[in-house]
Amino acid sequence: MKPIILLDVNGVLNPKLQPGSSPDAPDPQLSDAKVALVRRLAIKGRIAWVSTSPPDFIDRLEAQLELDVEPLRVTITPQPDDGDDPTPKLGPVTRWLGSMEDAGEADWDSVVWIDDALGPDVHEWAHHHNQPVLLEKPDPKEGLTEAHVVAVQVFMDDPGGR
Repeated sequence: MKPIILLDVNGVLNPKLQPGSSPDAPDPQLSDAKVALVRRLAIKGRIAWVSTSPPDFIDRLEAQLELDVEPLRVTITPQPDDGDDPTPKLGPVTRWLGSMEDAGEADWDSVVWIDDALGPDVHEWAHHHNQPVLLEKPDPKEGLTEAHVVAVQVFMDDPGGR
């Protein structure tokens, strides 16, 4: 088995917005370096988008990435009891992971979460999650780097972590 790799877009992949087919739909363009890094991540585990970007925006990113396995999409729908969590996506991610497990669709043995907006609450969650968790928080100006991909590989290779 492989990890599920929860991947944010803005602050992580930082696509450049080009004029699109309509003024309301800019065309996101990923740098060649980001495309290569995401493709390497996709070899290591199943990508799941954890983004508030519209579905058609994510569709255009996926078209550029040309991944062998279609990424999953985490539904980011805040609930009233999510409150003012330091990590706004923590509630939706927890619910999504639980629903995938309940449906028997969680075929991963660990979780990698790469997001520029991970707060202290996510560390507590990771400590108590039922599988090993790696949290990577890129600098939003730089986004995903080689070091993050290497950290994922080290995490996967660590027999104590899996």
